[in-house]
Amino acid sequence: MSTLDLPYEGLTVLDLSQGIAGPYCGMMLARNGADVIKLEPTGAGCWSRQLGKSIGDQTAHSVVVHRGKRSLALDLKTTEGVEVAQKLATKADVLLQNYRVGKIDRFGLDYKTVAQGNPSIIYASVSGFGTKGDRIGQAATDSVMQAYTGIMSINRDATGMPQRINMLAIDFATGLYTFQAVSAALYKRAMKGTGAHIETSLLEASLVFQEAALIDSSLQKGAVEPIGVPVGTFRTADGFMNINARRQIPFEAFAKLVGHPEWIDDDRFANPRARVENADALMAMIIPIIETRTTRAWSGEFAKIDVLHAAVHTHEELFNDEQVKAVDAIRWVEDDTLGRIPMASIPGQPPHETGHMLSHSPHVGEHSRDVLAELGYGAVAIDDMVSKGVIEEKL
Repeated sequence: MSTLDLPYEGLTVLDLSQGIAGPYCGMMLARNGADVIKLEPTGAGCWSRQLGKSIGDQTAHSVVVHRGKRSLALDLKTTEGVEVAQKLATKADVLLQNYRVGKIDRFGLDYKTVAQGNPSIIYASVSGFGTKGDRIGQAATDSVMQAYTGIMSINRDATGMPQRINMLAIDFATGLYTFQAVSAALYKRAMKGTGAHIETSLLEASLVFQEAALIDSSLQKGAVEPIGVPVGTFRTADGFMNINARRQIPFEAFAKLVGHPEWIDDDRFANPRARVENADALMAMIIPIIETRTTRAWSGEFAKIDVLHAAVHTHEELFNDEQVKAVDAIRWVEDDTLGRIPMASIPGQPPHETGHMLSHSPHVGEHSRDVLAELGYGAVAIDDMVSKGVIEEKL
């Protein structure tokens, strides 16, 4: 598959970030055609390579966030390594970094220094808590931010214990928001010729991600009511399913289907507001009814009367789901380390294909020699840096 006509072809991105948020932004730029040079430490590389089950130098997370990039394994503790990074920064259209606030300055890779020699650069800084305040120097992780910003407080189990969303939701959301901001800055540069320094954080992205919930909490003084009733996840005879019959016409159809048409004229349930106010009474009657039939049986009935519903799928079930297959939402790709893996299609981007550079996640230092050669380093100089451990290359 040709990579021609992708919107960011011809752009160079220097990705100094590690983990998920910054690298995910870099991956989105790469998937849109940019040449993204992933600068990672020698040895273990980016710490996304240690998140979860690892095989060789790859994990599920590293494969996702580094697709389409070229890896340069470089030791920034050496003078030569810093010089290489600075040269890359002078040539980059975009620079991504998520060092703790102020820490990148010692390499001469901070925005002020880089912009002196490259004034049109789009420089994106991602931090944990932002660049001001008492927590300016503190690191943050996805789970820490889910706790700090209240996401856990609105996601509780049956006992009331706050729960984290069991994926790196804030990290990935931050990556998407940063990608959006970088894309807008690139458009502005194309129109007006100006560079930009984008500063964001996990804290800010987390708040934007749950903005409607924040407004609800403010309006209701922290006691947020359900968005409607009946809405929720119910146990069936053989599993679980989510049902949403909060609007009036679907609720009336639902009441008739489950054998309780009298609910329609009951003052407690006669309209959406009344159902919210009497949610406990209504849900107590619905729960045992839903448990009497299988998920498939209920799904068939709800589809006939246009009640919103879905089975609670495992990921394994989803891989074989006919609707997922119909829209080509997941493609199976052979990865040279992890084997056959599912990759989700990204809206507006080329489909994943085995063997294509945009679906390949590089190994630590896989492109070190190529990147240095492009910077003008000769074979002897590169060999010398390899021997001194300034760079690492995958043979």
